Amino acid sequence: MMRQNVDYAAVFAAIPSPCLVMTPDLIIVAVNQAYVDACGLQREELLGRYLFEPFPRNPADPDEIRALRKLEASLCRVRATQQSDVMAPHKTAMPVSGSADVFEERYWSAINTPVLGLDGEVTLFLHLVEDVTAYLTRRQQAGPRAGELDAHEQAMEAERYAPAKELQELHEQLREAKTHMEQLFQQQRQFAADASHELRTPIAGLRLQVEAAQLHPDGVDLPDLLDHVKGDLDRLENIINDLLLLARPKPDTGRILEEVDLTELIKTQAARWADRCNLRLDLDPAVTVNAAPGEIARLFVNLLDNARRHATHMVEIRLRRAGEHAELAVTDDCNGIASADRERVFRNFVRLDTARSRDRGGAGLGLAIARDIASDHHGSLHVDDSATGGACFVFRVPLAR
Repeated sequence: MMRQNVDYAAVFAAIPSPCLVMTPDLIIVAVNQAYVDACGLQREELLGRYLFEPFPRNPADPDEIRALRKLEASLCRVRATQQSDVMAPHKTAMPVSGSADVFEERYWSAINTPVLGLDGEVTLFLHLVEDVTAYLTRRQQAGPRAGELDAHEQAMEAERYAPAKELQELHEQLREAKTHMEQLFQQQRQFAADASHELRTPIAGLRLQVEAAQLHPDGVDLPDLLDHVKGDLDRLENIINDLLLLARPKPDTGRILEEVDLTELIKTQAARWADRCNLRLDLDPAVTVNAAPGEIARLFVNLLDNARRHATHMVEIRLRRAGEHAELAVTDDCNGIASADRERVFRNFVRLDTARSRDRGGAGLGLAIARDIASDHHGSLHVDDSATGGACFVFRVPLAR
């Protein structure tokens, strides 16, 4: 059997359905004659142009903008999955021949297909469309009977179009849900890996010390060994408590909270830390919020512990009424946190100071827990600029009514 040379350009030109080829950045590089005929533009008006530039838009039709967004979303899926994506019929408004200001409704069905290069990456998009207007809308122009029939046909065709549109929207919702679930699964896997790493460190320390004591029992300083073992056990207990707190079910937003005097709570907690760091308090009196006192105390202690570990000389605690909110700021006098890292510090197991020892540093969960507590109380927690140049953590929560 003789192998024939195929003129692929001629094949592309002969495809009866409108078809165009575009680059990954949506620049049109080829169109067949059927596409030129369908869109009513010259080939020169299409080639080298961004996909959405050549086509006049009907500003009175919001459906057109939604259709363009759905097309962009479809192409993004094709790029991500490297698989064809079929779009349900969608409505567009095309300019009537000879008039740039008069539009007619057209319905299109499209298939977007990737063209892969030798490296396996998407190098081109093939956009194949079908004009299904005749199937979805048939308009007859003459006679009252024809008008009645036209209205009946349009109603029936609209009924056929509506389920297709609903199916497409449901399909897109399912795609979004699948993407969200994949992200949650990846986050769960990362969390499990990070948690395992954090738990393994003190366990390894315990094992090393116990095995050394078994090998050289006569050289064991028992009080020193017990101190180290107790320290590692304390660290394990703290990590496990933090993990349990992060894994707890989210509280019901309708739960009943207590009126808490935030000023007195901060004074009480700060007094327990007086021998650990130099504190400066600047508190408005009787700042009252609706809260779970134990959780708010945990949030404050986590912020205070973080500031203490980084402070050079002083930790400043300021509490103010700010409109309808209470605003608590905990500031250290160290080097501060770069803008690029101010959100990252609230992720699980994140430590910016990688050089500090794990004994001195926490597990990297304290700030994540503090933000969770803030969110549970309809509040916020963020890092702000500090006049001293250090890190300033600001907690805002609604005042009690």
